Amino acid sequence: MFNKLNATIHGISKTMAILTGWAFLLLAIFMTFEAVSRKLGGPITGVSDSFASLVMVFGATWSLSYALAADNHVRIDVLTGVYSDGMKRLTLILALLTTSIYAAVLAWQAWNLAFASHARGAYLPGSLLEIQLVWPQAVGALGYSIMVLQGAVIIAAEFVKFKEQRA
Repeated sequence: MFNKLNATIHGISKTMAILTGWAFLLLAIFMTFEAVSRKLGGPITGVSDSFASLVMVFGATWSLSYALAADNHVRIDVLTGVYSDGMKRLTLILALLTTSIYAAVLAWQAWNLAFASHARGAYLPGSLLEIQLVWPQAVGALGYSIMVLQGAVIIAAEFVKFKEQRA
């Protein structure tokens, strides 16, 4: 069951990362056409800043869980080379634990912000797009929430390996 959960969360994280990659690619194409059209005196949409902001929220939060899953998160430890295998695993668990706790705080605050925006009926400020603010905030909160789940699954897997290694 644990392996199935791990594979499911990993698959969700990977899908989210692929979607953000496509979103950034489409944003780059859109921004290129917008800039060329503006330079040549053609029509402009006037929503390029809003689109860029929305894609940045989406891309910045939804790709984080895959960074954990793919072991591409930043770890700086100059003593790793002299640690025993058990100590390396323990420091990895501690690093993942602190990262997951931080992500949980971000997710909690992001959800609180999204619920407050929904209660107020707030819309994107200074934008031609009439989108309720709750939607991009919820997208960001979901990204942080999946990062917490991914971190918890990896921590559990590493803890099991650590206990097996100690036995």
